[in-house]
Amino acid sequence: MKPQIKAIYVAVQDMDRAVKFYEDIFDVKVSSKDERMSSFDFDNITFLLFNPKIDNETISNGNNVVPNIQVEDVNKMLELIKSKNCEIVMPLEKIEKYHIFQAKDSEGNVIEFYQLLG
Repeated sequence: MKPQIKAIYVAVQDMDRAVKFYEDIFDVKVSSKDERMSSFDFDNITFLLFNPKIDNETISNGNNVVPNIQVEDVNKMLELIKSKNCEIVMPLEKIEKYHIFQAKDSEGNVIEFYQLLG
């Protein structure tokens, strides 16, 4: 069997704040939530939020993974991200057949949004 990515998680410092942020970004309610781990279930992958303090782990927030999230309208997503006062770390640009930008989420993690051009 080939390896398959079924889940990915990012470290968070404040679970309630992170859940609210991603509920707004994904436009869905969190699938499960507790102080240690919360999840958003999609068709092919589960996106998890992990609070390392609960397990007395030390994880560097802000650069532990860069989730790459496809959206229908990258300009609309950029406006939503800006409305949340998130830092844009890579401005919107065209790279090959994609429009891409990167921003920091509510916890300081870099996330990338892209739209496939027609």
